[in-house]
Amino acid sequence: MYDEIERQRTVRDKENARAREAKVKRKAANEEYFSLREQLFGPEENNKKRGKQGDSPDFIKRKMSNLEMDHMTGKISDSKFSDQMKSLSRKLKDLEQANDVKSASGNNAELERLHEIREAAHKEVIESAEAAQSAHDLMGKLREETKRMNDEHELSHRAFIAAKREADKQHQYYVVAMRCAYSARHLMKSIQDRADGIQPSKADATPQNVDLMSALMSGQSLSTEQLMAMQRKE
Repeated sequence: MYDEIERQRTVRDKENARAREAKVKRKAANEEYFSLREQLFGPEENNKKRGKQGDSPDFIKRKMSNLEMDHMTGKISDSKFSDQMKSLSRKLKDLEQANDVKSASGNNAELERLHEIREAAHKEVIESAEAAQSAHDLMGKLREETKRMNDEHELSHRAFIAAKREADKQHQYYVVAMRCAYSARHLMKSIQDRADGIQPSKADATPQNVDLMSALMSGQSLSTEQLMAMQRKE
């Protein structure tokens, strides 16, 4: 999961760099295009090509460039950027389909070539920006999924710790109960032995004869297997 996040980060950064390079190409192509057009047709015809501000393809492209800058600087959210960019892209496409590029360029080969260059650069900017945005969105989803899995792991770990503590506590209760039961049996046996005139053997108190119960009574820790063995012997 973390590897995929880093991979998407690399894709996003690569596409952002590609978009920046394409913007430089687009700007240079636009400047050459309008400079040549002005030389060929004069300022008045060049301004006519630009058209009304709201209906000009170049005006829309500038709006898209400004929108990209606002998004990169954090002035607008990802969702707002995506919605506005899609709307402008559709409007630009409609305007370009309505115009005859060859007629507008006056059938000048160099002017048409520059037009194709700036259109290709603009297309690359849009594609790169969309690819970078897609990678960024996927990174966000992966981060959310990673956080969810980490939260589940933390909850499971806490539940495990709580269960272990409860098991340890119940184990201690069991050990105490066994000590009490053994002490009671030992006391009753001693009373009965004394009543029968039987004296306790000192050999039972030597280290060599210390058994599991003696170890338990002395406060030593016994494993679960040892405790079960004691029950079987009982």
